[in-house]
Amino acid sequence: MRGGAIPILAWGTILLVLAIGNWIWNGKAVGSGAASAAVLIIYLFGVALWLMRREALKRGPPEPGPETDAVPQASTGAVFIGLAIGMILFGLAWSTFLVYFGAGVLILSVGRLALELRSEQISRREAERG
Repeated sequence: MRGGAIPILAWGTILLVLAIGNWIWNGKAVGSGAASAAVLIIYLFGVALWLMRREALKRGPPEPGPETDAVPQASTGAVFIGLAIGMILFGLAWSTFLVYFGAGVLILSVGRLALELRSEQISRREAERG
């Protein structure tokens, strides 16, 4: 992703400032060492992203590719999958009815999502044809 390492390195810089404040304020090796380890891990992750793809530090939109990208605006299937999982988890604590009802909604939602993906592929093929 273009520019993907920038927020991670910014997060590492914020953690660095907080770790320095922790070293000054607290001065204990355990807490300050944990904060310093977090800074090191985040910076290493950001540098690894940069080394894997050099465009991870470049700003702006990515270069246009040869293929058409489908950008969905809304997905009812995805929304109902999330609600179904919530129903199942809530039902585990309170009622078996919600588990069964959530499982039914989950099955229907996965079917709806499959239809949405199929229509997306058809639309993408038609857009590439002209």
